[in-house]
Amino acid sequence: MRLISTLLFLAVTIGALQAQRDISPAITDALSKGDAVTLSSYFNDNVELVIGSINDVFSKKQATGIVADFFRKNKVNSFQILHKGSKENSAFSICTLRSGTTSYRVYILVRRTSDEQQLIQQLRIESSND
Repeated sequence: MRLISTLLFLAVTIGALQAQRDISPAITDALSKGDAVTLSSYFNDNVELVIGSINDVFSKKQATGIVADFFRKNKVNSFQILHKGSKENSAFSICTLRSGTTSYRVYILVRRTSDEQQLIQQLRIESSND
């Protein structure tokens, strides 16, 4: 009985630690709602963006405008996390975003600061063949 309790405790602890390393649900929630303002609050000072033909590193303010423009033109119908992972101070998610009849592959890379805040380093929204 004690062994089962110990194993259960370890499984719950490991699961909780992994959840802390994943991308914040607030970030994926903002993406699923097409909420550029909330999403931009997680942008680093400079963000690598790949959206359509746009591919560069932008300031937080510039990136906010570009993402807001994308969401203005592409209302989100559905959003699904396909894969996620983490290593040391970074985490990523690969997702599918659907807008109208178009499907997009979304890649998000965040880094954790020393005070455990997550900042988006890279955001890619690319047309998918799905």
